[in-house]
Amino acid sequence: MVRFAKTLFMRQLVLAFLLLPLLSLSQTGNDNVLQVSYQEVTAEWVQFHSQDGVLFYAKKADCNRPSDGIYQEMILLKIVNTTDYNLTISWDLLQWLDGQLWTRLPIKPENQRRVNLEGSGMLEGSCDNFSDYYTSLAVFCRFLNYSDKPELTKFEFANINISRYEN
Repeated sequence: MVRFAKTLFMRQLVLAFLLLPLLSLSQTGNDNVLQVSYQEVTAEWVQFHSQDGVLFYAKKADCNRPSDGIYQEMILLKIVNTTDYNLTISWDLLQWLDGQLWTRLPIKPENQRRVNLEGSGMLEGSCDNFSDYYTSLAVFCRFLNYSDKPELTKFEFANINISRYEN
């Protein structure tokens, strides 16, 4: 009986040593994820995340292009670098429409975003679909002239990576 108890204890000890790194990884892994529900975003800039001296903001905006027949609501993003370093910020964009994940997994290049931000600089999304960072700093919410199309429920920036770059 004593031998059985020692064997069981040793198995539990080995299991604990194997699971401990996984547990710490899952706890720190959430530091580089930004998840925002549609209801949390307003028409004013609201900060939703801060990581390594970078602040992430979001706001809703009507981004209409009547000449193209497009009437849509977008979430515009603002990223602020509070450091003196030039930074590259990258992330994977995941979108949920009508409560279901619409982003195909594994993440494809069209859902990977990247911006370069100078020290103490800021980038702000706009409705101008010809701007340099339109696809990175704007998230589609819904069409304003259709009621039968899927609508954004939430979005997530996964695998946020912030690194320095030199000019």
